[in-house]
Amino acid sequence: MADNVAITAGSGTTIATDQLTGGEHVQKVKLLDGTADSSTAIAGDATYGLDVDVTRVGGTVATGGEVAHDSADSGNPLKVGAKAIAHGTNPTAVAAADRTDLYANRAGVLFTIGGHPNAITLEYRWTTAQTDSVVLVSTGTKIVVTRVTVTIDEATTVGVGFRLGFGTSALSTLPTDGNTGSAIIASHQGLIPGGGITIGDGSGILGIGADDEDLRITTDAATSGDGRLCVTYYTIES
Repeated sequence: MADNVAITAGSGTTIATDQLTGGEHVQKVKLLDGTADSSTAIAGDATYGLDVDVTRVGGTVATGGEVAHDSADSGNPLKVGAKAIAHGTNPTAVAAADRTDLYANRAGVLFTIGGHPNAITLEYRWTTAQTDSVVLVSTGTKIVVTRVTVTIDEATTVGVGFRLGFGTSALSTLPTDGNTGSAIIASHQGLIPGGGITIGDGSGILGIGADDEDLRITTDAATSGDGRLCVTYYTIES
């Protein structure tokens, strides 16, 4: 099929066309840059098409990230915005796995909650002396501790020392001098009866065990009373 049509204009002019299967002709048009009296053509790219100034495009322009979730990271980061809400506002909950807005106050400060969405708190009680006793077992994951509270019963007649940390079979030995006691989260020479200690508030990480390292405790006996340990933690894959 012949694509072009001859137009008689003086000695004759050929107009570039594309002939359709029905015999009709569609004229081919070259895009110019729009400047008055200019014949400069807009050059395209064989892969990406035409360069477009999106600031001149009306309506909504949808954009997407360069990399899908759980794919190798690459490219440059994008800035994100948040929806401003007043203090005291209770946003409407969305369904699990739905997309949700980030919220900030009217000054743009984000409302955030520290910690892990599945933080767990357990209680461990002892009366007799403990040596490398297992508080929490790790199986194929790492234990991440975010808060520790140890209290001693007022009825206890002696001070109670303890060491809390990670180990596959035992805690690291107590150093005599220097900083050689690795993987220890909390330690005290002797908590007084009725006393206690708290480390962390659950929003930060106090310690992370290695793969399959259990959380363990070594303590003095809580004579005539008991000692209690509360640990807030979550587990995570390697």
